[in-house]
Amino acid sequence: MLRDLAWLMQVAALVLVGSALFVGLLYDALRAELVMLAIGGGLFLLGRRLQGGEGD
Repeated sequence: MLRDLAWLMQVAALVLVGSALFVGLLYDALRAELVMLAIGGGLFLLGRRLQGGEGD
């Protein structure tokens, strides 16, 4: 159950980071892009930590 949640968090983070690129390119909103990148990166790292780290 916890691994499924971690996997879902990582996928959501990748989608968020990918959409941040489009926000930055289409709307020229650098601040919004950086905020989305930071949230996506943090969410990915949190999911990675819940998943078990390097050994899995």
